[in-house]
Amino acid sequence: MTNGESYGRRALGGASVTLAGQGVRLAVLLVTNVVLSRLLSPTDFGLMALVLTVVALGDLIRDFGLSISVARAVDISRDQKANLFWVNTALGGLIAVAVALAAPVLAHLFSQPPLRPMLQVTSIYFLLAGISTQFRAEINRRLEFTRLAIVDTAPSILGLGVAIAIAVWTGNYWALVAQQIATGATMLLMAAVMASWRPGLPNRKGDIREFVRYAAGLLGTQGIAYFTRNVDNIALGYFAGPAALGVYSRAYQLLMVPLNQISAPLTRVVVPILTRTASQPDRYENYMRAGQLGGGIFLSILYAFGIGAAAPLIQLVFGAQWGSMVPIFQALAVGGIFRALNQVTFWAYLATGKTTEQFRFYLISQPLIVIAIIAGVPFGAFGVAVGHSVGYAVNWLISMWWCGRKTGLRAGHLVLNATAGAALFVVPVWAIAAVGVQFIANDVVAVLSTFVLAAGWCALVATVVPPGKRMVASVRGVIRFRGKR
Repeated sequence: MTNGESYGRRALGGASVTLAGQGVRLAVLLVTNVVLSRLLSPTDFGLMALVLTVVALGDLIRDFGLSISVARAVDISRDQKANLFWVNTALGGLIAVAVALAAPVLAHLFSQPPLRPMLQVTSIYFLLAGISTQFRAEINRRLEFTRLAIVDTAPSILGLGVAIAIAVWTGNYWALVAQQIATGATMLLMAAVMASWRPGLPNRKGDIREFVRYAAGLLGTQGIAYFTRNVDNIALGYFAGPAALGVYSRAYQLLMVPLNQISAPLTRVVVPILTRTASQPDRYENYMRAGQLGGGIFLSILYAFGIGAAAPLIQLVFGAQWGSMVPIFQALAVGGIFRALNQVTFWAYLATGKTTEQFRFYLISQPLIVIAIIAGVPFGAFGVAVGHSVGYAVNWLISMWWCGRKTGLRAGHLVLNATAGAALFVVPVWAIAAVGVQFIANDVVAVLSTFVLAAGWCALVATVVPPGKRMVASVRGVIRFRGKR
């Protein structure tokens, strides 16, 4: 078997296992939303949204981009892995202390006293996550995707159980805090066992400067992206309060479920493979096209269905008291389509080691998204959602152009591919869902029947319509592709 076939099969196998694992996590998240949304109030979720905004920043610094830096490495010594482990552990500990000390200040800033104990308890999570970072990176680097899927999936199931139990007992935000800690602790335990590796003491033999340089560029990019992704929570939490933020955060979480559970984990599968084929242009482009279809177009189809069937879907998942979420989620989901399609540029920067170029682009593009979001604040949560989608739509077009210039990616081909995918799959799925739910009164029947019709349309296009057949064949072709050496 050639290297091309081997990488193709490992990519397909890794993607399949990852998607299966994320499917389980998706089911867990849906159960979490269904149950906890009926046990807790919008204010509880609004407070936790502010906590998770801090968690996201702490996670970014704690990881420092080193997990991806290690995942793309072909060769790495035991001494280097040990030093990287202690760097991430130290960062996790420092972030935990910093968050605990900053908790009173943040609680006062947002005029929400409960934030203080919530943040102080949640700070434990950063130490747990810091210790587990390199265990998970080692599993990822070895392309052991089944183990990685287990490490990603099983802790979320335990966290769900803990959250539901405490929500029934207390009926307040402590259920969400406990869920975070339980998930982090379980992930650390499982990652340490699954990695089959134990770090030694830090030493001078393990030079990690190359990893740090790569990660530093990535950290800068992700830092700017963090602010862009969280400025809506910060602005709404400050100006509108936790109740309004709670409704918006539920809609935003529903938006992020596909991105977090499918697109982000696929990065761990795709980047090591793309890195190994970046010097072979034809094979590299084949993987990119397949990744856009399997990731971006697939996610866009899910968002299109969600936009069309939003009313009965939200009624089922969250309950009647969350009906105000419907227009907010629909507005957000439009931006979700463009965020999903833009994932290929992120992969291109990582695979080619051009994280500095991505950082430079983010310095220009991300403030534009922030401006669009802030412009919507006077119009409440819906205005912020519209600003979010306008900003990410513009960002997608600019991002494809910039990435093509800096990484050699054939961006024009991918834009045309995305346009064809939208015409063949995305727009029809939205129309089927939007029209179908208007004629069916029962929410369960409306969602299930329109989903079946939409899936049937996608299957028809993929097997009968020539452009659709060619797009699907591009994924299959990756497995059989034999590039020139």
